[in-house]
Amino acid sequence: MIIIYLVAILLQCLNAVYLDDDDEHSARSRVSGGEDEFEPIMTLTKDKEKLVVMKNINCDDFSKYALNCTVEAALMYNSSRKSPPMPAKIGDWCKAIRYLTNCAIDWNSDCKDMTESHFNEESIRGHMHVVSNVCDDEGFLSRYDVLPVCIDAASNAWEACYSVFKTLVDDQKNTTHEWTHFETHFYMCCARAQFRRCTLDSLFDMPEICPYEQAVTLQKFSVIVSEGDVFQDCDQNVMYSNCPGGDPRPSAKSIAKLMNADAFNSVPSSSGNHVVDNCIVLLTLLCGLFI
Repeated sequence: MIIIYLVAILLQCLNAVYLDDDDEHSARSRVSGGEDEFEPIMTLTKDKEKLVVMKNINCDDFSKYALNCTVEAALMYNSSRKSPPMPAKIGDWCKAIRYLTNCAIDWNSDCKDMTESHFNEESIRGHMHVVSNVCDDEGFLSRYDVLPVCIDAASNAWEACYSVFKTLVDDQKNTTHEWTHFETHFYMCCARAQFRRCTLDSLFDMPEICPYEQAVTLQKFSVIVSEGDVFQDCDQNVMYSNCPGGDPRPSAKSIAKLMNADAFNSVPSSSGNHVVDNCIVLLTLLCGLFI
C-alpha cells in the first residue's frame, strides 16, 4: 500500500512541476540600500578538499577564533531560542548562518598549513545546505512568510525536539572527528530521524492553528535543519529498528496525517511549489521505511 502511495505522490510531483509557471513567482528582495545584505558563501574547489579565498587570520588560537565567530553570529540573530525564527527574523537568522559558514571557510583556507585544528568540512557543507535550501530559496521564503502564528504555537514543542536532537548529535561529534564512522553515523542518523518524527507529530497535531500547508512548510524547514546538522546519507544501510528508544521512523498514524488527501488535492495547479514541498517532505520521511 505504501508503494502505491509513493507512486501517486511521484505522479503528483511530476504534474505539479509541469504545471508550475515560473512567471508567477516573483523574486523577493531581502536586501537594503540596493546592496547585498549578506556576504556570499565561498564554495569548495573542484577537488572538494581545498578551500578557496585567502584572508589574513591569526592561526595561533583556534578556540578563540571559533568563540569570536559564535559570539558575532549570536549578536546578528540576537535570540537565545532554538525554535524556528519568525518570518521577520529569518533574514537575521540567515545572516548569522552565513557568517558562521564564512568564518569556518576562512580559517580552513588560511590556516590549513599552519595548524591541525580546523572546522569539519561536513559541518561546513551542512551549513551551506541550509543556506541554499532556506535562505536562497525565494519560493520557500515566500511560503515561510505566512507562518508566524503557526511558528508561535509550535515553538516550544519544536524547541524541545531540537534540544534533544542537538544534544545527541553534539555528543557524537564531540566523541570523534570521524563523523562518518559507522557507529557515529548510525547514532547521528537515529537522532535525525527521531527529530523529524518529533516535529512531525507536533506540527500535524494542531490543524486549527497550523493548517496543512503551513505544517508541511514548517516540517520542510525541520528536515532541512536536520540535514544541516547531520549532513550524511541516512537513507542507506541504517538499521533504524536498532536505534536507542526504538524505531524513530514515522508511525502509521503520522503517515496518515501526511496523506491528507483532501488538503493535498485542494492545492490549485498554480501552486506547484506547494505540491513539490509536500512531495519532498513525504518522500524524505517515507524512504526510510524500505531500509
